[in-house]
Amino acid sequence: MEQALSGKVAVVTGASSGIGAATARELARRGAAVVLAARDAERLEGLRREIESSGGRALPVRTDVASRDSVRRMIGRAVGELGGVDILVNNAGLGLSGKISEVRPEDLRYVFEVNVIGALHCIQEALPHMGPGSRIINVSSVIGKRSIPMVGAYCATKAALNALSDALRVEVAGMGITVTSVYPGTTRTAFRENSRRTGGEKRGWRPRGVSPERVARRIAWAAERGPRDVYVRPLDRLFVGAVTLLPGVADRVLRGWAKG
Repeated sequence: MEQALSGKVAVVTGASSGIGAATARELARRGAAVVLAARDAERLEGLRREIESSGGRALPVRTDVASRDSVRRMIGRAVGELGGVDILVNNAGLGLSGKISEVRPEDLRYVFEVNVIGALHCIQEALPHMGPGSRIINVSSVIGKRSIPMVGAYCATKAALNALSDALRVEVAGMGITVTSVYPGTTRTAFRENSRRTGGEKRGWRPRGVSPERVARRIAWAAERGPRDVYVRPLDRLFVGAVTLLPGVADRVLRGWAKG
């Protein structure tokens, strides 16, 4: 079978687990050489061995996206050892729960540093090495389209990422570079457990969600095609459409959900 991404170099942030690790495997399966960027060097090395044992190519680089110098070193290795950057997947992210009235500013500031400024660092360092046909894929969330109770601060970071994507998409169109926003719904990863918590708040019911592999397949499809927006499930698109058309109804439903 022809590998659609053969000869491409893909950078995946947050690659040590969850959606990032699944995306790295899927891109490698489709022929891309993958730069594995995250803070957990041990997990990255394990993923490198897994990918290379399946015939792929992977370069693990310990990276803190909140640090511009760390991102610069990572992109430098991608260019120096693999020849460039054709696909950038900004997936690294950190959650934050708590009522807006109680969220600590220092927590929100740090989550913005990872979820928004981290993506900005990667975009600005990678862009000079990207040419026509390159892809920038920013992993957002359906709740970046409509904020929900108890995670409003996290939602704010994803809304900010959406705004960066919308502007960037227009700015780089003349260079032949596409920008895709991916909007997963609930995904079965350890993301929620690893999120920062403001206090002892209870985390309400949420749907079971989809596997990270399903999200990864949609990200890989975006890497091949370069669409504007990607939803993982029809239900995710329906949610965004419904809350956009009926915001007042959404408010009432979410009030009931927050009490439960």
